[in-house]
Amino acid sequence: MRYLATASLGGALFALVSVTGPIPAFADPVGLVQRLQNTVYGTPPQAVRVPKHQRDGIEFNEAIQTTKNSAVEIGFVDGTNLTIGAEADVTIDAFVFDTDSSTGMAALTLSRGAFRWITGLMPADAVTIETPTATITIRGTNVKIGVRANGDTLLGLDEGEVKIVSKGKGDPVTLQGGESARVTPEGIEVFDDVIAVADAVVDDGWLNAIGIDNNRGRDRSGSDSSNGNN
Repeated sequence: MRYLATASLGGALFALVSVTGPIPAFADPVGLVQRLQNTVYGTPPQAVRVPKHQRDGIEFNEAIQTTKNSAVEIGFVDGTNLTIGAEADVTIDAFVFDTDSSTGMAALTLSRGAFRWITGLMPADAVTIETPTATITIRGTNVKIGVRANGDTLLGLDEGEVKIVSKGKGDPVTLQGGESARVTPEGIEVFDDVIAVADAVVDDGWLNAIGIDNNRGRDRSGSDSSNGNN
């Protein structure tokens, strides 16, 4: 079955629509909130901003906003995992995935903050991430990306391969696992190790950063921290 997120000519937005069935009146989720820490907001298309909760759906073209000391982990229909750190703005611009053929595409925009993207079954070269200074193409990857206050982009690539195109000066660059880059209006600087992107959850993972048990979504003291307040 093929799932897709798209927009009709009349502007109505749909997601995860089976091409063999009727188009629903409202968007279905392209992903689900797996866990979160403190206050995280989502703004679906043509809707107001609302707080997100564990197991909430994520829609095509939804804007996700985290606050101070907050984070959210989203699982997508192809098995991709997206972890967004504190004080970040991310928009799910597009998401299409065919479960029968494992083909599809996705596009996201990271305007500020940081996230980690771990690719599921989405094919190579099918995921594009936009930041203020770069266009990044994902090729089967575990990558963390951060946007500084001045718009500069930081990438740390743990596994896989990414292609970076600067929106300023310089030639495109392909990063391999174990490498990093900084993208500024002046071009792309490459490093031969994996640099930090300045967010504890994105850099170090949930367990190391905030003590979240991977199975239960609780902190080490036993209290439920998955839906706390900012």
